[in-house]
Amino acid sequence: MGGDALGIRLERLHEIARRARRRVVRMGVVERSVHVGASLSVLDILVAIYFGRGLRRSGEKPTERDWLILSKGHAVPALYAVLAEAGVIPEEKLEKIRAIDGLEGHPDFTTSGVDVSTGSLGQGLSIAAGIAYAMRLDGTEDRHRVYVILGDGELDEGQVWEAAATVSHLGLRSVVAIVDVNGFQLDGPVEAVKTKGDLAARWRSLGWSVIEVDGHDYEMFLEALRAADVAGRPTVVLAYTRRGKGLGFLEASGGQHIDPKHAGSFTE
Repeated sequence: MGGDALGIRLERLHEIARRARRRVVRMGVVERSVHVGASLSVLDILVAIYFGRGLRRSGEKPTERDWLILSKGHAVPALYAVLAEAGVIPEEKLEKIRAIDGLEGHPDFTTSGVDVSTGSLGQGLSIAAGIAYAMRLDGTEDRHRVYVILGDGELDEGQVWEAAATVSHLGLRSVVAIVDVNGFQLDGPVEAVKTKGDLAARWRSLGWSVIEVDGHDYEMFLEALRAADVAGRPTVVLAYTRRGKGLGFLEASGGQHIDPKHAGSFTE
């Protein structure tokens, strides 16, 4: 892609992200319990996948399409904001997040555009393994991808590593794990809660292809997805992000929830 075309494409992604960030903040004002900080850290990753990469959804069978699993389900406002941008979820429905007649507080497959219900951390990669194995049985694993997004705090869960070993052992090359490395989890900074060690080395030791990127750099992230396509083995993208990205006080503090008086303090 030429320089001008690439620049236009990247600017479009930034414009989409700006609109989506405002939707996330609005949901955080409507319902104070939603996880705004984690949603803003993962938002650029979702924008890149949906509007930069694009998901192939045209197949008739479940194994004839791409999948997107948001394993860090508490960040679902970011997914809702992106699906609203795509016209899958009505804009007005965002105002009913966590209402009894509105959107769930975690991904639920009965919601349009949500592939998999998640919420209990650590389970998304196991689900991805099952889908990828079904693709192998149906002969579609080289045509489609199973993207699964995890949080770095989520890597405390033993099930993640059981699944990572299984995916590698079976050589399920359609699986692309993306870790949103924002440095925080529910109880505080990830290194204060439990040391994670050398994340790249841990995944590499299990046989995964490992790519490290700035999770807010679209060009770098999309190049990582292209590299995953030709890796010939499972790939994990360690995407380094900032919790609360784009919302001044939240990005500075690494906080999770917002007060309505802070809603207008965008830094971009």
